[in-house]
Amino acid sequence: MTERYKIAGPDIVHESFGGDLVVLNLRSGQYFGLNASGAALWSAIIAGQDAAGLSADDTTKQMASGFVTQLLDHELIIRDDLAGEGAPTASISLLTPPTIEAYDDLSDLIVADPIHDVDQNAGWPKLPDAQ
Repeated sequence: MTERYKIAGPDIVHESFGGDLVVLNLRSGQYFGLNASGAALWSAIIAGQDAAGLSADDTTKQMASGFVTQLLDHELIIRDDLAGEGAPTASISLLTPPTIEAYDDLSDLIVADPIHDVDQNAGWPKLPDAQ
């Protein structure tokens, strides 16, 4: 069975820092630290590779499956039902388990847009209306 995923939307951004990866959810203000193994899996997954076929090694398959579940739980990726069969494939071997650490200590600042969210009566920052 083909399992392809994509980034959950334009509010999910990511940047690599020395082999590790930081993924930021601009909607929630949470950010996530991925180790080198997590960064390798993230890159393969968002490139459209079949998550179930990332490796022939059973241990790596289990690690990848658990990692995909975490990414889905954090709403960083969604299933890509429109992905074609022609997406790139490559085998990945992981030396260490992928990890993802979630942080929300800066979420209030990340969610508040410091440039545009100024209210004449409330001042700055104007926090988004509760939904």
